[in-house]
Amino acid sequence: MSITLQLSPEKQAALERLAAAASMDVSTYVLRVVQEEIDERDEPRKLSYEQWSKKFRAWQAKQTSHNPHFDDSRESIYD
Repeated sequence: MSITLQLSPEKQAALERLAAAASMDVSTYVLRVVQEEIDERDEPRKLSYEQWSKKFRAWQAKQTSHNPHFDDSRESIYD
């Protein structure tokens, strides 16, 4: 299968940096990322708590805030 991606110049540059950091060309890097995603979804659903927790924390570490200026202080709800 062949896939064409339309990326903004910023996303393309970021992808190229990630691939270079992994010492791979972009095609190889994208293939590896896609294969990892497929493999994760194909794993058995029954994991021990420790395995699940480890995978969850790894996933959680990859996430970024979409609103870094969100005020979550309690005092603001009483104003």
